[in-house]
Amino acid sequence: MNNSINEIQKTNQTRVEREKDWHNQTFGSNARQKTDKFYFIFPLIRQEQNKKIAPNLHQETTVFLDYGCGNGYDLIERASKIKKGIGIDISEALINHAQKKATTENADNLEFLVMDATNTTFENNSFDIIRGQAILHHLDLKKSLKEIKRILKSDGKAFFLEPLDTNFLIKLYRKLTPEARTADEQPLRKKDIRLIKTLFPKADINYYFCLSLLAVPFRNYKIFGTILSALYAVDKIILHKYSPLKNLAWYCSIELKN
Repeated sequence: MNNSINEIQKTNQTRVEREKDWHNQTFGSNARQKTDKFYFIFPLIRQEQNKKIAPNLHQETTVFLDYGCGNGYDLIERASKIKKGIGIDISEALINHAQKKATTENADNLEFLVMDATNTTFENNSFDIIRGQAILHHLDLKKSLKEIKRILKSDGKAFFLEPLDTNFLIKLYRKLTPEARTADEQPLRKKDIRLIKTLFPKADINYYFCLSLLAVPFRNYKIFGTILSALYAVDKIILHKYSPLKNLAWYCSIELKN
C-alpha cells in the first residue's frame, strides 16, 4: 500500500487528481495509523465547535454543506436538525460509503456528491451553514475561500477545524511520517491566517492543543481524562488568540461570515 501511495505523490497529475487518488487508495487502510493516537484529544475541539454550530441549525430552514465530508458521519448525525444537507468530497470511495450509510440511517434529506471543493457547481448564496474538518489545508486555499464566500449566504456562517504549521516540533513530526499525508497538503501558516482574515474580515480564529498533546501517552489509562482536562485548561490560557504563544498550537478553529 505504501508503495502505491508514494507513486501517486510522484506523478504529474493535478493537485485535485492527486488528492482524489490518495484518498481513494487509503480509504479503509492503515495509512494514518502512526498519527491516529493524537486524535484521542480531538473530541474536545469538536465539542466546542459543535456548541457554536448548534444554535444555527433549524429543521425547517437550514441548508447545510459538509465541505469535504469524508465518510459523511458528521452530516448524518445532523440530518434531523436541518432541512437539507449536502456533503461533497473528491473521493468516490468516501462518497459511496457516505451514501450507503445515509440510506441505512434513512437520512432522506441528505445528498452526497463527488465534487472539487474549489470549483463547486452550486449557485451563489446557496448555504446557511458550511462546515469542514481538516479540508482547507488540502486545497488551494485562496480558491477555496473565494468559493466558500460565493456559495455562503449573506447571513450564513462557515466553520472549519484546521491543522497549523507554526509549531516546529509538530512540523518535524510531519516530516518523519510522510506516508500519513498527501503530497499537496499544507497545514496553515501565518500567511494563510492573514489571507483568511483578508478575505473574511469578520473571521474568528481560535487556537488549540499544545500541552494537551502531552496527554496522548496516557490515552489507554483511566487517568487520561484527568490529565487531558488539566492540560487543556492551561492551553486555553496560553493559546488565547491574543497570546504570542498561539503559534505553538496544533489546530485552530475558524468561523467565517460574509
